[in-house]
Amino acid sequence: MTAETTVTTGSAANETSFVEVFRVLRLAALRAREWMLSNEPLLSSLLDTWGRFHALDRSGWLPHHTTPFNLLDPAEQDPTVARRIVEAHYEDEWSAVEAAFRARLQTHAFDEETLSTFDEALVAHRLELFRATPRTLFPDIERKAREILKGHGVTSQASLRELRQSVDALGVANLTRTGVVSFKLYRMFADHLYSQVKTPERLAEVAADPVPNRHAALHGLVVYSTRQASMNALIMAEYAHLSILAVAQALADRDSSRPFALLEDQYDLADS
Repeated sequence: MTAETTVTTGSAANETSFVEVFRVLRLAALRAREWMLSNEPLLSSLLDTWGRFHALDRSGWLPHHTTPFNLLDPAEQDPTVARRIVEAHYEDEWSAVEAAFRARLQTHAFDEETLSTFDEALVAHRLELFRATPRTLFPDIERKAREILKGHGVTSQASLRELRQSVDALGVANLTRTGVVSFKLYRMFADHLYSQVKTPERLAEVAADPVPNRHAALHGLVVYSTRQASMNALIMAEYAHLSILAVAQALADRDSSRPFALLEDQYDLADS
């Protein structure tokens, strides 16, 4: 009798627990539905934005503050459509695009050499000398990286491994560096821009990507001669230089805090 009572009591408790869980889940679902209905414009806008970014991503163009997102159809599944739309925009509206690009460059703390290099690269793009763009921009990125890393116990290499590791340590700031929220720019900088091309398989991957690879460009492994590759090189160079400035600031902050750390260590030793 006692055993039966125990089983019955346990079953009742499980049933009560299930009912309570169901009640909580139902209440949560109702509140989620109410929130979604009240925030439908926001959700619709976010989905639309995501769709446009996705269309751009599949087209091979990199996101930038000059990207004509308003011209992209988030429902379009054919990447060649978005590719043509952005291509036409950068061709037909280049004067306005170049002016916007230059205006934003002036807001960054780039040195005169970098600004002059960007000037030459923008002129080359305007004149449709697309091969010249990556070949002009890549060496200046390495020049500035070497200058920034010198004296901080870090050596600069052609692959900029140390710089990429330093950028990686900056966290979520890497996703908003050029005025647009984008994981792709960071991913391309970390994994593609300076990766070595040592196998036929990797060469085929790099050749198929409209974002120039430094090793392939400067060693003549791939000829980047299109408008898309040229514009992507400009966008990635801006991202790279902004990343260098961010690393420089992080290194300066680290170095400025060292005297205080050493002073604290001295006091700790004295107290002991």
